[in-house]
Amino acid sequence: MKINFKRILVATGSVILLLFLILVVHIATAKPVTIELATWQVSRFDFKQPIDSITAKKIVYDLSAISGVKGDVLVKNNVVVFFHDNTQTSNQKVYEAFTAKGYKDVSIFKVPAELASKKVCPAMKQDGFAYHFSKGIQRIFN
Repeated sequence: MKINFKRILVATGSVILLLFLILVVHIATAKPVTIELATWQVSRFDFKQPIDSITAKKIVYDLSAISGVKGDVLVKNNVVVFFHDNTQTSNQKVYEAFTAKGYKDVSIFKVPAELASKKVCPAMKQDGFAYHFSKGIQRIFN
């Protein structure tokens, strides 16, 4: 009984140590991602009322026809998210062209100042363990 318990304990410890080492090697060797579409920007329009499926198709068609709008246009509930090339246009210009097509109950989504000033992904806490752990590993190997 004691021998089986020790074997299980050693095996579990070995697996945890192995996974930890894999994590450290992954963090240490990870290269920054080069983005080929670095000039693309995500923008969002908010509608005052929910959008039905017919209107959603018309919105996708109208937004896609605007010069500088690239990629997919996503419509859900009362939110429209789209990509545009910021070397060709801005979200303000897209908004003006979009409202010129007859859409009046729409507004541009403004990112709150506290989120815009963050240096990391909004989903990651800058004072959290995961952030400090990965930064520490990167400092060791760089």
